[in-house]
Amino acid sequence: MLKRYSAYAFSLLLLGGIGLVGCESTSSPKPVVQQLEQVTITKSPNDDRQYAALMLPNGLQVVLVSDPSLENSSASLAVGVGSAHDPKDQLGLAHYLEHMLFLGTEKYPEPDGFMKYTQANGGMTNAFTAYDKTNYMFQINAGKFDEALDRFSDYFKKPTFDPHFSDKERNAVNNEWSLQKAQDNWNLYALQGYTANANSPSAKFTIGNLDTLKDKPGSVLNDEMKKFYNAYYSSNIMKLALVGKQSLPELKALAEKHFAAIPNKNVALPEITTPGLTKSEMGKSIHYKPIKELKVLYVDFPVKSNKAQWRLKPNEFIHSLLTSEEPGTLGEQLRAQGLVKTLSAYFDAEAYGPDGFLRVQADLTDAGLQKQDEVIAAIFAYVELIKRKGLDKNYYRELQAMRTKDFANAPKPDPLQQAVGLAMSQFDLPVENLMNSQYTYERYDEKSINAVLSQLEEKRARIWYVNPNEKADTPVPFFDGVYSIRDITGDEYKRWESLKKNYAFNLPPLNDLFTDTQAPIVDNTYLKPHQVVSQAGVEAFLVHPEFYREDKGKLALQINVDFAMKSPKEAVLASLVNDIYSKQTMTLQDRAGRASLGISTSVMDAVSQGIFISGYTTKHPQLLQKMLSEFVALDISDKHFHEAMDSFQQGMSNKKKNHVFRQLFGHAQRLISKTPWTDEQILAAAEKITKADVVAYHQAIKADPLLRLFAVGNYTDAQVRAMAEEAAAILPGKRLPESRAVNQYVTPAAGKLVSFNDDVELADSALLQAWFGNAKSDDEQAQLAVLNSLFGNDFFMQLRTHEQLGYVVTSFNYPVDDIPGFVMLVQSSNTDLPGIKARMDKFRKEYLAKLKTTDEAGIEQAKQALIANVLEKPSDFYSEADRYSGEFWHGKYTFDGRERYLAALKKVTKADVIKIYESLLLNEKAGKGLLQLRGTNFKTKPFAH
Repeated sequence: MLKRYSAYAFSLLLLGGIGLVGCESTSSPKPVVQQLEQVTITKSPNDDRQYAALMLPNGLQVVLVSDPSLENSSASLAVGVGSAHDPKDQLGLAHYLEHMLFLGTEKYPEPDGFMKYTQANGGMTNAFTAYDKTNYMFQINAGKFDEALDRFSDYFKKPTFDPHFSDKERNAVNNEWSLQKAQDNWNLYALQGYTANANSPSAKFTIGNLDTLKDKPGSVLNDEMKKFYNAYYSSNIMKLALVGKQSLPELKALAEKHFAAIPNKNVALPEITTPGLTKSEMGKSIHYKPIKELKVLYVDFPVKSNKAQWRLKPNEFIHSLLTSEEPGTLGEQLRAQGLVKTLSAYFDAEAYGPDGFLRVQADLTDAGLQKQDEVIAAIFAYVELIKRKGLDKNYYRELQAMRTKDFANAPKPDPLQQAVGLAMSQFDLPVENLMNSQYTYERYDEKSINAVLSQLEEKRARIWYVNPNEKADTPVPFFDGVYSIRDITGDEYKRWESLKKNYAFNLPPLNDLFTDTQAPIVDNTYLKPHQVVSQAGVEAFLVHPEFYREDKGKLALQINVDFAMKSPKEAVLASLVNDIYSKQTMTLQDRAGRASLGISTSVMDAVSQGIFISGYTTKHPQLLQKMLSEFVALDISDKHFHEAMDSFQQGMSNKKKNHVFRQLFGHAQRLISKTPWTDEQILAAAEKITKADVVAYHQAIKADPLLRLFAVGNYTDAQVRAMAEEAAAILPGKRLPESRAVNQYVTPAAGKLVSFNDDVELADSALLQAWFGNAKSDDEQAQLAVLNSLFGNDFFMQLRTHEQLGYVVTSFNYPVDDIPGFVMLVQSSNTDLPGIKARMDKFRKEYLAKLKTTDEAGIEQAKQALIANVLEKPSDFYSEADRYSGEFWHGKYTFDGRERYLAALKKVTKADVIKIYESLLLNEKAGKGLLQLRGTNFKTKPFAH
């Protein structure tokens, strides 16, 4: 899998680029060993995991994380080389190597052995190639960690690189490229490199395809791959992280046992020194005609990498001021003028290795599309204001205080994400700061801030125009988009200078939602949802966390209506109301987010309006009251209506250009719902809707709602009751809780086939087959879960790895309102729909024989892995908070789904698995679904029958 970005973000930190020639050689092992083992890794007081580091004798640096509460253990190994280091004759080689590496070793020659082993033991494995690093990872039930590490580490000692799989993996890489080449984000990422310095590694094609990865005169592909592996895959430029339930001494022993034998070739860590943006690439106007319906403007300011100043956070300081949505700020003013829907910004200061950019991104309205010069001028004017008046210590002190509080309350990361983040970040950070770097604001340093601000100059900026009106005819190399590039003219600079005078911005005030006061921690009285309020117009439930008693909470309020599922018109109206509501509360949402308080809105279950608040609980009653009052007083103007309708129609138009398999999932979800409106029906309804309809719909919501409040976390009964009663006073209703509207589902009846065929605007085709039981059954759901633990890997390896039928090959158990279901899906760039279905059917029918030969121990192993995953302690408050939410929104107030599933899992036998396979997947009288999307490569081919 290829990752697009040089910065790979995890819960720990943003990672930067490293790169191409020359670095210090490895120090002598003994002093380093002693130093690392003496290091104390700074962690949050809220984190009960134990941390340690060591340097193996072969120069491999390792970080260990012990957490006895984990049921699964994880590992990640990062190599300090990536796509930036591809040789020019084999573009995509680092990515191809990533694919080839996991296809067997001398000790474990089976090509799919490791994937099969991890999946059979409740885990998974994956890898990705980034700009300057490559990462390999896996997760598995803790009891199997030792053997898994033996298998995993062997890929870095004696991989076989079986040439038999070369063409198969070339096809896999090609399919991955085919999957992305019509996606605008990939086209724009590629252009980021193609329009940069031609000598920069970023100017190369990085994914690879059948044309770039092949034998050429003077360059034999597999010889080049082995040469690349031998040159760079050395223990001294690798970093390892192990996260498990084992103790630190046990983890250390595992690291030494399995990884000390990886060869140390004493290679220098490659360093990218060629800048991506020289003076020649600055002052450019880049025009891109998007494949989807996009209306976006980017203003990029080239900046040098300053990752060494991570303790001072100059980039974060500037970003905080630039993206504020407070009254009078850049984003708020441009939205008020109807020029942008949203405005955002981010730093990618290592996008090219030694340099990158600050990007300000404006999602334009139709009016903004006609006035892009005004938007550009406004961005320049606001940057000037920050330079003149933004250097205020109080802003920095506020950020420092907020992040200090956040670190004190930081959640434990997901184990696999933590392993990957720790492996990657060891290249850039001192070991002792791996866990606290993103929270560290050491001191206000005006010099470092000014060093960045001095680079934010108009004449250096690169302006990106991304909309359907752009004149562009140069193909993006290896991709489906088109673009053009030119110098920005002197007249444009003069025009922007003149337009800047029209703007008078304010810098944001200090944040009144931040408090360093912690709410008292309540007793965790209710470990299952407890009804606090049930009366006309409102119901409220409260549940306390079993494991994470912290000052954190999660409120979800649904304004439940019973008329929203009648027709496509209501679906459109609900979306428009939510869009207008979200935009009008953006300032509050932004202010809360900066204080680590989450606020969001969405159309949720029963096509009803949802309001969500999370984070430190002290301000939650105030925020809920404010958000609900804003909804009641919603201002639906002509401008608001037209902007919301434009966003809605743009989103609907773009759905047909999403990845084909994602479109197929969307159709599957639609067809099992009792609101199965097609996109065409929804768009037709949208065409007839007026502002008056939206106003009337908003009034109808307010006329007689049922408020449903679900509170998880640090709240008392009295607090939840008070919030529910205040909400009901703001938005009263008469409906009883028993009248609540919930999602309704339908599955194909026995012997019936639900089918759907359509054409898509992308090259690939995809086919989904589904089978459903006749009645609700906990036992059959559990049996299908165990079945897929075995079936899924074999299906993937046969059709994807061995036969290269498609890049997306998957199966999963798919219960619908407790009715058991099972899905198989394939997306292919090389096989038509009848061919896909015929191969899926052949595999399905032949698999029964293999299932019957599976021993009881294999079934038991898969079952116990699933049980362990269910029983594993949640990694943080938020993962625990979601345990009962699905049952609440579906009105299933027994809240016993998890217990029923566990009980059913424990009963599963081999005979059960064979029986459900025969009675469902091989039964022509089962309820079935057949969904097909035909790509442009196959437009003359028939659909499958």
